[in-house]
Amino acid sequence: MKSLVTGGCGFIGSNLVNRLVEIGHEVIVLDRVDSVQKNKKALYYLQDLSERHTKYSYLFEGVDNVFHLASEISIPYCVEYPNESMSNNTLSTLNVLECCRIHNVNKFMFSSTSAVYGNTFFIPSFETNQVHCLNTYAISKYTGEQLCKMYYELYGLKTVIFRYFNVYGEGNPKTGQYAPVMSIFSQQKLKKEPLTIIGDGHQTRDFVHVSDVVLANILASQKEMKTYGEVYNVGTGVGTEIKEIANLISSYQISVPERPGEVLHSRASIDKIKNDLAWNYSINVLDWIKNND
Repeated sequence: MKSLVTGGCGFIGSNLVNRLVEIGHEVIVLDRVDSVQKNKKALYYLQDLSERHTKYSYLFEGVDNVFHLASEISIPYCVEYPNESMSNNTLSTLNVLECCRIHNVNKFMFSSTSAVYGNTFFIPSFETNQVHCLNTYAISKYTGEQLCKMYYELYGLKTVIFRYFNVYGEGNPKTGQYAPVMSIFSQQKLKKEPLTIIGDGHQTRDFVHVSDVVLANILASQKEMKTYGEVYNVGTGVGTEIKEIANLISSYQISVPERPGEVLHSRASIDKIKNDLAWNYSINVLDWIKNND
């Protein structure tokens, strides 16, 4: 089996690459950033996917599965540079889909985001919920979803769309806006600083382990489904309070003001992915913190 992973140097992408190599896949990685922690059994190509697809289309020849994770994920960048971020993410997805079409790739797995739901009052979030994109990051991901549906309906490319909730696990960033809250808390504890709790800390998030996200992608590549171009939430269906996570890490805490537009609660409905892919999460976030703190 030959698989190609875009964004394979990132947090989720690198975990996926390692797992694909473990199960015997020949793996090609395309990313516009380099990584010092490459898998020695995978082939890496430094490539900006928003450039003309004819520059790298040849790499898709003979590929069975494409996992498209590459995107500009910096929210501040997307807010400050809406034109560039929208253009980069949308063009990259369109170019990769076109390479798949040209070379008759069997399946295309697209990494989208629960951010497309925006500030919703409907909890849990079902795949049929109305989208409410708050920035060009969410809009570009939703546009990518629509492109996936079109490529299936118009060209017959088997596409599967995943909306990830709050992904955490081994190899996740420890600082910055991409770091999950448990990593930020752990770094604060390490520096003997108080854990910064936003508001009262009763906000809830649906934390899903990266290994479970990887499994969803691999199952989609292996299973023959009744239809394609479908959206699937990847979460746990469980909302965990931020305060509960903080209490497991340190009692030295301070409260900081709530941020405008902060989503209070986020939780996935995972009935669809359970039924169609026979997938379920295997790691509970609170157990993981207890074992890794």
